[in-house]
This record gives sequence, C-alpha cells and structure tokens, in this order.
Amino acid sequence: MRNVKVLTVLLAAGLAFSSPLLAHAKKGGGGGESQKGGLPALEDRVDAADALITTLQSQVLDLQGQNNWAVVNAAGTLIRSSSLPGPVAVTHTAGTGLYEVDFGKDVTSCAYTATLGDTGTSTPPIGMVGVATDGDTDGVTVQTTNNLGALTDEPFHLYVSCP
Repeated sequence: MRNVKVLTVLLAAGLAFSSPLLAHAKKGGGGGESQKGGLPALEDRVDAADALITTLQSQVLDLQGQNNWAVVNAAGTLIRSSSLPGPVAVTHTAGTGLYEVDFGKDVTSCAYTATLGDTGTSTPPIGMVGVATDGDTDGVTVQTTNNLGALTDEPFHLYVSCP
C-alpha cells in the first residue's frame, strides 16, 4: 500500500523517475544492480514521499472547503448539500419566499450564486432569485419570486465559493 501511495504521488505531482530507476527499468530490473545509496536512500525517498502525500491531502481538504452548495426545495427542506466543516442548515417561513442557508463557517468573503431549479427531475420553475449575506458570518439569505415577480416559495440551488 505504501508503494502505491508513493507511485501515485509521483505521478500526480508530475515528477519524473530518477535516471537510475529508469535505467534499472529499461534493463528489465534484473542483473543484480543496486540503487545509488541503497536501502537508506530508498527509505529517505519513501519518507519524503509520505510527507508530500500528507501535504497534498491537506491541500485537497482546503480546496474542498472553498466549494459549498445547497439544494433546497420550495418548503425549505435541504435536499442535498456540501460544506466543510459541517452540515448545512436551512430556515424558512412558508409563503415568504425567504430562506436563510447557514454553512457553519464564515462565508462573508465568499461569492454567492443561486438559481431557481427543481430538486429532482420535474420541470424547473420560472422566476427570479436573489442572494445576500444574512447578517451572520455563516449564512446566506435567498429570496425567490415567481415569473410575475411576486414573492413565492420556489426551489433553488445555491453555490458559495470561498477564497
């Protein structure tokens, strides 16, 4: 398993194999040739690769935290979502077209994008949607209208991209 991690990191990082390893591979790996530095050098390279894996895993978690989203039905029920560090919560008062979507982290320096959209496979609604910071640091206010501009409860998809 450790060898698979090392190979994966080397390939993912776009690093080329060292010349001695390529020479060894071209000769079929036989002939009793040894790597420069022997086992201690190999162990050092494996340790360095493990450190790189840890760094890359941390960076992936940081990137995942930049993309937060929620799909909410007209009744204000959260259908599906993604947010780090935790779950998304929705507050809604029926008939107002007003929703508060909380992501459990500071989203005040983020960009908000919303669109009306069915939460399943039905015909999408026609109308308008607006977004704003909700006064909390962790939430977004979403307001929906029908095609005539009247405040109505409509399903929507909300995307919050953070730096």
